[in-house]
Amino acid sequence: MGDVGRPGRDAAHEPLATGPGAALRAHAAPRSPRAAWGLVGAVLVSWLLAAVAVVAGLAPAHAPDTRPLATGPDPQVVLVGIPGLTWDLVDDDTPTLQSLARTGRTAALVARGPDEVTCAADAWLTVGTGTRTDRDALGCGPDATPPWGSPGATEPDLHALTGPVEAAGGCVATYGLTATPDATGRPQLDTGSAGLLAGPALDPRCRVHLVAATAVLEGDRSDVLEATDAALSDLVAGLPDGTTLVVSGMGQTAGRPDAQVLVVHGPTGGSPDLPPPAQLSSGSTRQTGLVQLVDLTPTLLSLADVPPGPDGAARPGSPVTAVAGATTDPARAAADLADAVSDAKRLAPWTLGALAVVLLPLLGLAGLLGSRRLLVGTTATVMAVPAATFLAGLVPWWRAGQPWPALTATVLAVAALVAALAVTLAHRAGPATGPGHRSPLLLPALVAAATLVVLGVDTVWSSRLGLVGVLGLQPVTAGRFYGQGNVGFGMLLGALLVVLAAALSWLPRRGAALAVALLGGASLLLGAAPGAGADFGSVPATAVVTGLLLLAALGVGRTWRSLLLVAGGSAVVALLAMVLDWLRGPERRTHLGAFVQSAVDGEALEIVARKLEQSLGILVSYPLSWLAVAALLAVAWVVVRRPGWSGPLWREPGVMPVASASLAGMTLAWALNDSGIAAVALCLTMLLTAGILLLAPEGEAPGR
Repeated sequence: MGDVGRPGRDAAHEPLATGPGAALRAHAAPRSPRAAWGLVGAVLVSWLLAAVAVVAGLAPAHAPDTRPLATGPDPQVVLVGIPGLTWDLVDDDTPTLQSLARTGRTAALVARGPDEVTCAADAWLTVGTGTRTDRDALGCGPDATPPWGSPGATEPDLHALTGPVEAAGGCVATYGLTATPDATGRPQLDTGSAGLLAGPALDPRCRVHLVAATAVLEGDRSDVLEATDAALSDLVAGLPDGTTLVVSGMGQTAGRPDAQVLVVHGPTGGSPDLPPPAQLSSGSTRQTGLVQLVDLTPTLLSLADVPPGPDGAARPGSPVTAVAGATTDPARAAADLADAVSDAKRLAPWTLGALAVVLLPLLGLAGLLGSRRLLVGTTATVMAVPAATFLAGLVPWWRAGQPWPALTATVLAVAALVAALAVTLAHRAGPATGPGHRSPLLLPALVAAATLVVLGVDTVWSSRLGLVGVLGLQPVTAGRFYGQGNVGFGMLLGALLVVLAAALSWLPRRGAALAVALLGGASLLLGAAPGAGADFGSVPATAVVTGLLLLAALGVGRTWRSLLLVAGGSAVVALLAMVLDWLRGPERRTHLGAFVQSAVDGEALEIVARKLEQSLGILVSYPLSWLAVAALLAVAWVVVRRPGWSGPLWREPGVMPVASASLAGMTLAWALNDSGIAAVALCLTMLLTAGILLLAPEGEAPGR
């Protein structure tokens, strides 16, 4: 077989095949198996301990322990929808809302419809249809008429409620949702004369009542909010026995997708004691204190003791449930979570932009000055930023008077701390590459291992840090409520590749193969497990990367046969994960099993086409995403052509197989996720910073 450029090896070290795996067969005896196993072991042990803590009840589970909401003997439910009602408006100036929140069951409500910002009319349509619905993208402005989409429609489409309720012998009554012609003949809503402010008398024949309130503007302290609270007090006083009151935000009025208020109170009468205050959750969010708008439809039916009907299981929402023993002040916890998830979305571009303004010029300055110390320290800090955005959630930055500076400073400080610890460990414990030198791969491998620990533990522990991270799940846009999101997967994939590059470089063949199998398999399990990542798009990409690196570790050449084996094995693993989740039943399925059900229903191709359309649409809507595409193409060019300046990259024999496998993994991640380019961007962040550290010129030791 051909030589790989290292003469003098005996036959035992000659490569068996050409390709990225050949370099591994040509390098000398392993230089530091202890360092390699230390990295792999630290990640695996942390994930295992996190899982054990969940089983032992010492850490938050992926889905909280909940109980169904109580109902009366002759149940009725009243939904009061108040557009623009956010938790900052519930205070001493709104005594009725405050009292209901303190004595009821509460949550932060994600009011996401088809659009990122949901109008009041679209919110009502979403409740009425049980799925995210808008009026053919009419927008939120005053010219977005008619109110219910169709020119002749005077009432919203409520078929997801009226169908089951009428089948059960009841009816759905609306108050303030009927559009009437104005002077020009255009239908308009007048919630002031027919909705909550009009003090409507509830129709005694109906089980479900939908009461529209006048919109409340951001920071509103006008008579509208005061009058709304007073009218709500009058409504509560007149509720018949057995009625459950649901007070909910019903669409945004500030032009931002902020989380809103949800309070469930009652049932009234029939029992001397109301249910105790508690936080709410749902099967669709699997998070304590977080509910989404589509959950209101099955919740109203459940509180009215009405079966959901034959189409109920196909809808995305789940009945809201009460979390058992979550906190002593549920209303405050709901308001706190609403602030956190809303600010994480709002401040994400500002925070990431500020970090770029601080760190990128430092990288440029290090290059101009030729300072290896500054270059290594700044690059390691940049590499630690993704993990730092999660760890920042341990500090309640959203409670600060100025959340943006607090968040930016916290992320920067945590990233610098992680980088400093990694530099210190690398200087003291790195495997020697020569007299007075340390392996340049250890520093990025340490940062990558820390990233894997943070992401994995948070995923196992219900993703609470991901909820409030600027690179996390972004729940207020219904990006993801639990598990592993696309951005998080991109970080994890990049960190996994860097750690495995170290394992392939420092371990003998069998040890390297075992390390790849253990860490790659654990990453697969983390992404696929219903109680952890529950991420459909991560499974094939992780499986392919693991398979390719196993070939490299074993010295097997990349022939068509071996590549087909990797592709087929990855497809089988992905299919098995989805089918096993599907077999858990409709009430317990995650995104993986839901895709199998869509295939059974003949909708799989439609879903795939929609994801591809959304993925390509990002390139149009967000031109900066082309930077990730350009970077991916640049990495591919370097891997294929290996220009002279890239020589230091390939000194560590595990880098080449990892670099080539990364191209396959990122391409799959991009193709299989609706925002896959975000996963590519974060994976590239980990890989490019690791590459800079490998290319850093020899000289001044990083710890000096």
